[in-house]
Amino acid sequence: MRNLLPLMVFIGFGTCLSVIDLRVHRLPNSVVGWFTVVQGSALILLSAGNLKQLSEVIIVASATTASYLILFVLSRGSLGMGDVKFAFPIGLTVGWYSADYWLAAIFASFFLAGLVAFIGLVSKRMTRKSRIAFGPYMFIGTFLVCCLGILPL
Repeated sequence: MRNLLPLMVFIGFGTCLSVIDLRVHRLPNSVVGWFTVVQGSALILLSAGNLKQLSEVIIVASATTASYLILFVLSRGSLGMGDVKFAFPIGLTVGWYSADYWLAAIFASFFLAGLVAFIGLVSKRMTRKSRIAFGPYMFIGTFLVCCLGILPL
């Protein structure tokens, strides 16, 4: 079984960033930056010089970030730049545990956010103009996909 250190780093920083995003609708650069540094360092140590594995993780993180950047541009600011920055350390994590499922992690994030928005609209707790913090959905969606990558099928 692969080392669970990257998952613990992901849970720690992801939870912290989710709480901040829920409270103030921001993902602070300093926390996202430290998440990236700590997670990157953990993955470098755990890869033990396996450049193929490490390069795959970086490619997944870059692809995840590029996808969110495209969505940021297409959404005309509805998706925040903090979410785009948060995508890199999230991509590192999903790349480590389940590199083939990086798109599934993005899909799961949007599916969960859409489900909550739908429930909010139906229950009249939200309007079409309501803002939701997307960071927690990025965290939970990626967590679920990583767990699928860790568990033996």
